[in-house]
Amino acid sequence: MAGKEFRNDEQNITDVDADCLINKLYRFLGIHNIEKALKRHENAIRLSGPLITEYTLKKRHPWFNALREIAILKSKAKSIRNHLTPEIKMLVGDAKKVSTLSKYMPFPVKEKYKRDLLDPKRAFDYLFEIKMAWHFYLKGHEIKWYEDDGVKRPEFLVATEDFEFNVECKRISADTSRKVKREDFHRFSDDLLSNIQSKGYAGSVDILLDERFEGNQIKSLVTEILERIDSGGIKNQFAISLGNIKLDLDAKSKRSVSINELEKKVSDGLASGKYTAFTFTGRNSNDIIDPLLVSVESKKPDKVLDGIYDKIYNAADGQLCKSMPGIVICFLEDVYDLKKLGSNSGLQVMTNAILSKEKFSHLIGVGYSAETRINRVPGVEIYDNEALLFRNPNCKFETAKSYIHMSN
Repeated sequence: MAGKEFRNDEQNITDVDADCLINKLYRFLGIHNIEKALKRHENAIRLSGPLITEYTLKKRHPWFNALREIAILKSKAKSIRNHLTPEIKMLVGDAKKVSTLSKYMPFPVKEKYKRDLLDPKRAFDYLFEIKMAWHFYLKGHEIKWYEDDGVKRPEFLVATEDFEFNVECKRISADTSRKVKREDFHRFSDDLLSNIQSKGYAGSVDILLDERFEGNQIKSLVTEILERIDSGGIKNQFAISLGNIKLDLDAKSKRSVSINELEKKVSDGLASGKYTAFTFTGRNSNDIIDPLLVSVESKKPDKVLDGIYDKIYNAADGQLCKSMPGIVICFLEDVYDLKKLGSNSGLQVMTNAILSKEKFSHLIGVGYSAETRINRVPGVEIYDNEALLFRNPNCKFETAKSYIHMSN
C-alpha cells in the first residue's frame, strides 16, 4: 500500500522510503562517526546553561535533533516511518540528496562531505552546498565537483546542454557583522541571570554597549555587574567598562507577567538590534512568576549588508573563474520571506552595486535562498524555500544571461 507522501525540496518521498534513506545516510557518514558526534553534542548540552542549550546548541546542527530521535527509536526497535517528526522528515529529504549526489563525487570530495556534514560549526554551510547541487541536478544537469587542491575554487560546476557555469555557495549567518553575537549573548545571559536569581532578585538588566561584545569579555562583565548589585545598586543607571547599564531589580514577590508580553519584548528588541532573554522561578498557565530579563545592544549600528557585500565580493573575485559564467548563491539564515527584499530594498541596492562593476562581468547574477517552510495540504506536506535572483545585465556571457537559474 502506498505511503503518505511528503514533498521535500522539489522531490517526492513517501513514508515507506524513510527507513531506507536514513540507513543510506548512516552508511555514508558512518555509524561510529554519527555516534561520536552525538556524544560530543550531548556532553556540550549537559555542561551548558538553559539559554545556550535552547537557543544555540539545539540549533547548531541541522540533523542532531533528528539523529537523537532516531537513536531512541532504534534502541526501542521501532521503525522510523511510523514515527516521522518534522525533524526526521527533513533529515529523510536530506538523506536522499546526499545518497544520490555522493554517487557522482570524486573520492576526496566524498570523504570531505562525510567529515564536514557532521561538523557542529559548519554543517549548515556544507548542507547548503548539497541542496544547491540538488536543485541543478533535478533540472537534469551534470554536477562536477571541484576537489580541494589548495586553490580557491567554487563548490561545483553545472554542465547544461548549452553551457557550463560555476556555483559558489555562501551561508549568511544571522550574526554577520553584528556587534553582539547570539552565542556570546546567550552564554553571558546564562551566567548573569543564574547569579542574580540566586541572590533572590527579579526585574530587568539593560546594557548599552559602546562598541561590540566579545566572548572573552563575558566573565569580566558578569563580575562587574554582580559587584554593582552587591553594593546595593539594584535600581539605578551606571557607567560600566563596556558602556552603560540600567538595573531595575526587586526582591522576588511572586509577581506574575504574561508570557506573551515577555516574548513580545524579545521579538521587538531583536528587530531593532537588541538581544533580550529572560528566566523565571515558576509558571502559572500563561503567566510567568518573578521574571528576570536581560537585554544587550550596542550604540554602534550593525552593518549586516556590509558583511553580506564583502562575502559576495570576495567570492566573485577570488573563487569564480572570470573566463566562464558563475553565480553566487547565498542562504539567509533565519529569513523565511524574501518578498520584501526583492524590489527597492537595501539588499537589492547592495547586490546591484556588485553587479555593476566591470570586473564582475563573469557573474550571471547573485541568488538568495530563505529557510525551509512547510506547507500542508490533505495527505501531502510540501517543503520548500523561497528564492530570489538578481540578474547581472552586464554579464558578458549571452547564453548564460537567459538561463533560468533559481526556479524549476
